[in-house]
Amino acid sequence: MKKEKKSKTFIQTIKERGPTLPIGIVDPSGSSLHKDIKLRPWRMKEERELGELRDKHKDSTIASYISMVLGTMCTKLGCHDFSNISLDQKRLIIGQMYMADVFYAYVWLRINSLGADFPVTFNPPWSNQEIKIAADLNSVETACAKEIKDIHWNYKLVNPITMRGKEITEFKMTQQRWYSLESINTTNSTNQTITKQSFLLASIMGCKELDEDIAPTSQELDELTKLDLERLSFLIDDKALGPKMVIEGSHNGREFTTQIDWGYDNFFAVSSV
Repeated sequence: MKKEKKSKTFIQTIKERGPTLPIGIVDPSGSSLHKDIKLRPWRMKEERELGELRDKHKDSTIASYISMVLGTMCTKLGCHDFSNISLDQKRLIIGQMYMADVFYAYVWLRINSLGADFPVTFNPPWSNQEIKIAADLNSVETACAKEIKDIHWNYKLVNPITMRGKEITEFKMTQQRWYSLESINTTNSTNQTITKQSFLLASIMGCKELDEDIAPTSQELDELTKLDLERLSFLIDDKALGPKMVIEGSHNGREFTTQIDWGYDNFFAVSSV
């Protein structure tokens, strides 16, 4: 009998995980993986500081503002001590972090500043009335990795492409970095292909046929077929680590799933206390 491969990732709730990043940050020596999250207390002083940043960066994407929020409120992320560096330096560090880790730190900050109760309002397809429930953010499931090697995977192209004079048959894939979300205007962009392309470029770390781990450019991916694009987009989403930003539950005997609105104004507003 063929042995089943052990999963390289595992699931924990936020309550079980605590102040520990789901992937973590490799230190400069490359020998250790650091996962600690440490926060400042959120007082009026910090509230004013974040308000001033919001006014100053009105045109920034929500992902960029989240980087500012975490840069302001975190004193440590992984191996990075934030106590004596500028906000711009913190934002560069956060941009290079895995999306899974940034989302997790963001939810952990919300729980520690306002508590785990999070009201959710949604319109179920079986009713004309809104349903309001109090969700528990501590129960949010988080996909985690033990080692950095566990976040890598390969995708074999259905239709190989030519890149740098070679036929490329397989991509080396990894988890997305936060900068890929920062670069997308999630409020105004209606071109889903731009979003898919940005996520794809951030996930490909190399190709089987090239000696070095050189990721393709957007122009080099123009040859990618629709079939490979859709399969890759699905797998990138399916294999994404970090907190599952949805609430699952039941109401009057019916199961439901609804997205968590992680926009700053909703996630940290008075109405969400």
